[in-house]
This record gives sequence, C-alpha cells and structure tokens, in this order.
Amino acid sequence: MPKSQVRRDQFGGLLKTLRLERRLTQEELAEAAGSSVRGIREMERGRVRSPQRRTVVLLADALRLAGADRDRFVALARVERQPHDRTPVPDDRVVVSDDRAEVPHDRSPVPHERPAVVVPGELPAAVPDLAGRAEILERLAALAADVTAERPDAASVVVLHGPPGIGKTSLAVAAGHRLSPAFAGGQLFVDLQGASPDGPVDSAEALAGLLRSLGVPDSRVPVSPAERGGLFRTLTRDRQLLVVLDNAASEAQVRPLLPAGRGCLALVTCRRPLTGLAGAVRLPLDLLAPAAGRLLLAAIVGAHRIAAEPAAADQVVKLCGRLPLAVRIAGNRLASRPQWSVGWLVDLLHDQRRRLTVLTAGDLGVRSAFEVSYRQLDPMAARVFRRTSLIPGTDFEPALVAAVAGTDEETAAAALEELVEAGVLLSMGDRYQFHDLVRLYAQERLDAEEPQAGRTAAHDQMVGWLLRRTRQAGLMFEPVACRGDSPFDDDREAASWLDRESGNWLAALRDAARRGRHVDVVAVTRALHWYSDANSHRHSWDEIFSLGVAAARAAGSPRDEAVLLNFLGWARYFCRDRNTDGLDALSRALELARRIGDRREEAWALTYTAAIFIRIGRGGWAVDHCRRAVGLFREIGYALGEHSAASALGGALAALGRFAEAAELHRDVLAFYVRGNGLSPTGAAVARAGAMMSLGADLAGMGRWRSAADEYARARRVFNRCGATFSEAIAIHRYGLALQALGEVDPAAEALRAALALYAALCCPWWEAQTLSALAALAGSAPGRAADVRLLRQRALDRCGELDAPEVRTLRATLRRELAES
Repeated sequence: MPKSQVRRDQFGGLLKTLRLERRLTQEELAEAAGSSVRGIREMERGRVRSPQRRTVVLLADALRLAGADRDRFVALARVERQPHDRTPVPDDRVVVSDDRAEVPHDRSPVPHERPAVVVPGELPAAVPDLAGRAEILERLAALAADVTAERPDAASVVVLHGPPGIGKTSLAVAAGHRLSPAFAGGQLFVDLQGASPDGPVDSAEALAGLLRSLGVPDSRVPVSPAERGGLFRTLTRDRQLLVVLDNAASEAQVRPLLPAGRGCLALVTCRRPLTGLAGAVRLPLDLLAPAAGRLLLAAIVGAHRIAAEPAAADQVVKLCGRLPLAVRIAGNRLASRPQWSVGWLVDLLHDQRRRLTVLTAGDLGVRSAFEVSYRQLDPMAARVFRRTSLIPGTDFEPALVAAVAGTDEETAAAALEELVEAGVLLSMGDRYQFHDLVRLYAQERLDAEEPQAGRTAAHDQMVGWLLRRTRQAGLMFEPVACRGDSPFDDDREAASWLDRESGNWLAALRDAARRGRHVDVVAVTRALHWYSDANSHRHSWDEIFSLGVAAARAAGSPRDEAVLLNFLGWARYFCRDRNTDGLDALSRALELARRIGDRREEAWALTYTAAIFIRIGRGGWAVDHCRRAVGLFREIGYALGEHSAASALGGALAALGRFAEAAELHRDVLAFYVRGNGLSPTGAAVARAGAMMSLGADLAGMGRWRSAADEYARARRVFNRCGATFSEAIAIHRYGLALQALGEVDPAAEALRAALALYAALCCPWWEAQTLSALAALAGSAPGRAADVRLLRQRALDRCGELDAPEVRTLRATLRRELAES
C-alpha cells in the first residue's frame, strides 16, 4: 500500500493486535517497554500521531518482533509521524513554513526548490463533555487573541496547573481545538510524561519530535540538544503556532521547547505552577462547581438518568470531591451499567474504605493518579503525607504536622511545601488541606506501610500535643497569675489559634474522652471557661463541658465535677436557650458544692440559676439567689465573683421594675471591670461591655432611650473588637429597639436587620424570632406593607420552632394571634 493511502490509525490498530496476540495487558506491555499505560492507550486509539522512534523500538522489543514484522511495525510508526497534509520532499532537506529558501544539512543552497508548507495538526481528540471551564476558556481565548495580534505585552506562555485528576490535559486539548483557527502555522502536542513512573521525557528527545513534526527528516535532526533548540526556534520564529506541552515535569524541561515567534502560544500543563518560567501566565484549575459536576455526569450517563435522581447525582459529585477525573470515572461506571441506579453508586461511594476502588474504570483510576505523585516524594515528605492523614480537621498548620510526623516544625513545613509542589496538598497561606480523595489515599498508604504500633504512637502523640496546646491557649484568658508558661504572646493570639484549630482540638478532646484520659479532659475543659465567655456561640460548649463533667465524675473529682456542672448549666441556658436543662445541671452543681463544702462553686451555681430565673420571669427568686451569692463570694474574698453576682442582682432588680437601684449596681460593676482586676485584656473588655449592656437596659427601663442607645452602641464597638459576635448581635438588637422607641424607624430597621444577619450566621433561632417580630412591628407602622408584616411574622413563628420556654411560648402565642387577625 502506498504511504499516502495508509490510514492514520493503522499503527495503533497493529499495536493493539500484536499486544492481544501475545495476551498482554496494557499495563504489562507498558512495564515491558518502559512506557506508560496512558501512552500505550493513546497510541492504540490513534491519538498519538508522532510516537518517538526510541519508544517504537522499545515496543518492538517488548513484543519480540523480528524480521519483516519488525520492519513493518517501525515503518508504520514512521508513516504516522508524517503529517497527513504534508507535501513529500527530498529526505535531505529541512522543510520550513516560510518563503525563504530551505537550508540543507550541509548548509549549501538548493537551487530552484521552494519549501513545502508544513501545518501540523497534532492535538488529540477533545473530550466531548468538558464542563465547568467556560470562564478559563474565555481567558485563554483572550490571551490567544493578544498573541496572534502580536501585541508587545502579550504573554506567550500559559501554565495550567493543579492536582492530579483536575482535568488539565482535557482543558488544554479542548482549548487547543477552539484556538486552532487563530494559529495558521498549526498545532503541536507533546506528552512530556512529567508524572510518569518511568521519568519525564528528555527535552532533547522532545525537541527531536517537534522538529520532525515541523518537517525535519530524521537524518537532518541535529545531534546536539543546543542545536536542536536553535533550529526549533528558527523554524517557529516567523509563524503563528500553538504548542501544547502536556504533563510537564519542571521549568528546565519546558524552556527549550518554547517557540520563539511572537505569534506563538505555548499551553503548558503541570501539577506545579512552574514559578520559574519568567513571564508566564499561571491559571490554577479549581474543583468543579456542583452544577458543573452534575452536567458532566449528565453528559456521560444521559440527562434522563440524572434528572430522575437529581439528589443522588449531587451526592455522587460530592463524594467524588468534585474532582473531574473522579466524576468522569463515576459517570463511566454508570454508563457501562445501565441497570444501576445513581443511588446504588452513592451507596458504594459512601464506604470510605472502598471509595478509591469504586472510582476505577478500566485503566482509569483516581488511585493511580495519586500513586504517581506519591512515588516521587522523598522519604520525609512521604512520611508527612501518610501521617498527616491522621489529623481529624479539614486543615492544619505545620506545628501540628510536626507533632504527628515526629519531626521539627521547620522540616514539616518544608515537606508540606514539597507536597504542594507535587499536587497532593492544597496550600491556604500558612495552612494546608487535603482533597478528600487524596486523604483517603494517604490513609491507605499509612495502613499499608506503617505498623499498627507506629500508627497508634503517632495518633497519641498528635492528641497529646493538641490537648496541651488547647489548655495553654485557654489559660491565656484566666487571670494573669494562673497563666503560667505559654507559647502564646497574649489572649488574642490564643483565641486566633483556638478558632483556627477548633476542628482538631475538639476531635482530640472527644478522642481523649473515649479512651479514658479523664485527667486531660478535665484540665482542658476547665481551662476553656474564660475563653468561652467571649466566644459563647462559636463552639459547642454544651458538648465540651458535658465531656468535662463525665470525665470529672469518672476520675472521682467532685470539685471538678461541680465546677464543670456550673459551666454546663451556663452553656445550656446562655448558648442553647435550654433553660430547663440549664436549671437541671445547676441544681446538681449546687447540691454537690454544698455536700463537699465548696462555697465558691455554690455561689456560682446560685448566680447562674438567678440568670435563668430572670429569663423565665421569676425576678423575686433571682434577687434572693443573687444576694446569697454576693454574700458567699464576699465571705471567701473573691471580688470577681462578687461583682458578677452583683451584676446579676441588678438584672433581677430591673426585672422587678426597680431600674434606679439596678443602674446604681451596674455602674459600680462597670467601674470594677474598668480597673481590670486581674482579668485578661479580652476578658476585662467583654466584662465591661456586658456591664454597659446592663446599664443600657436600666436606662431603657427608665425611659431614657437616647442614653440607652449610647450605651448599647459603646458595648457593640467593644464586642466587635473582641470578636464576641453573639454579644455584638444582642447589642445591635437592643440598639435597634432603642431607636424604634425614639421613632427613628429607618435606622432602627437597619440595626435590626444587621442583628438578624449575625443571629442567623450563629444559628440562634430564638433571637432570630425576636428580631423578626420587632421588624414586623416596624413594618406595620408604614402603610401598604401588610404582606411584608405577615411574612416577617410567619418567619418569626417558624424560628420559634419547638423551643419550650415561657418567653418563647408567649411570643409564639402572640404571633399566632396576629397572623390570625391579619
């Protein structure tokens, strides 16, 4: 058959036939030939149109070809390397794509010859179902337009980078096909195999392939890498050419392969951002948006199947971590099994131990994509990768990684950066995060490569470090004399750490409770008390202090149990609006404190109980409890407790309408907190703002609304500076009510809406209900807003939910009556 009649996919078909005749899998042939599975697959599909000569020879050896069979195999590969639209030229000439005389290898002119124009078209077939990349495709189109217009500031190199399976190659190929009309000089494609277990393609070898694609015969390809690079730059200098350099390993590999023409564009894909490439535009690829993931599934499986089970489809995308490769594999599995429901696949994916195995289809697999990067890590980075999977939270800092990996922080930080470079870890400034599927792979490697004793020791080391650091952070909020040595400079730094690491230290606390580390649990939960005052709705204090109570009881420490029962009572009524449950915990604390003779905890139990009595309308009982608490605190000389109880007493007096007496008490309390009296800076500030709030309530009760509004505004500013979001919301709420009383409707509504947004963010339904009711009252004062009023009242009623307290029942009844009448 003449060469011009040879089908372009004939080499791939022959390769597959020979492989199957020898009963070899693609994996076995790749291993025998020193190639990659992906390379074998692409050649068999006819997508690799210029297999390297060295690769072809190695394949022939692996297939044990000899004689005429070997010659035919090599010849077909050589035909494949000839562009299909290329004009035949003598073998001793270099074909260039401009109108200048071609230059033979011996540098002497060839008379009366015009060069043939070679327009390579090497892009593999594009996936038909690319999803979620419209924005980045538009950006690439704009960059290409700048390049082809030869604007002086146009970027000629674009790096598409991201972790394994993010879809870099699919995007680059799709973009190449869309941009190809703008590049009259053609398109070149090279798989640089940067993530191949066999190592990346040598730049000199890649240059030889590029030169052949541009029409340079094998006999005229220079031997020297430098000469190859020079010739490549010469041939690309005056043409508009698109070069896709897929799966790059490093800057050094890529630099010699960049075309020289101002009208040329190089698209480079790499797991790393290749920061050493000067002047390159770097475009990171993100995970698919949920909607894009669903579209990709629908394109593969069929829109009708996805439309029939939309919730299950969304779960598939979520369980695939929105990773394009994983979503594609999941889609392929569904497409090949029409009898499966989408929900069935969801059930399979829910099993974390099997998820990576489920996400395998043929020779495509998420696990294998991660495996390539993992095998290229140095021993310390690999150890950090495995052991970091033990960290329970979604993100982490180098210090915690150092603890679990058993190394110092500097070494851990360097290893983490290597993992980011390898594409198996995400960097978020000074913190790091696994993709969900990468974490599962790291856990697999940990189980496979480290003995159980080593895994347990690493886990215990991490838990111990977290408990110690959490206790040290909590103690920064105690009076100065109680802090001791600490790695934190002040309470703000400690609060920042506790907020960032909450997912990790809370998991460590739970683990310690399950494993009977009662002394540690008690120490940590007690240390967090003062921090909880300023961060009442940021963490699950009900659960935290419940763990402490159980640990104290198991450890046989009644005093610790009484302390933590008081903390638990506070958490239940103040943080969760569960007044009855709060009273139950406080009654146990009071009984236990009296039994063991602990007057301090007895006084705290009385104080917290009084706060609940104020809430449920039992002001007389609250006054009695507060006076007894003030007396007990005064007897033991605990001024801080005495003024806390005095503040509660003022609230009880205000509840009985005795606002002037309450205001006098609250001014004394405010003066006490202004002096600091040993509290941490944040603790003292929050206490002062709390006294301002109480004083504002007293002034409001006396009808002095403007003065009340001023106190609330002052308190709000302090709470905001301290990060006490819930208290800030209450201050804004009361400020809005004061403005409402002053007749300032628009500013009042603005304040109430701001408070509502904070309550919603903190998930405080009772406070949302109160604020919505107040907004309904404001809207009702304006004509023509009956529909708005009804909607606000309905929302308020919905937020009351199943809460069961006297004040909730009263508001619920009021809202139902108003809705019935409207």
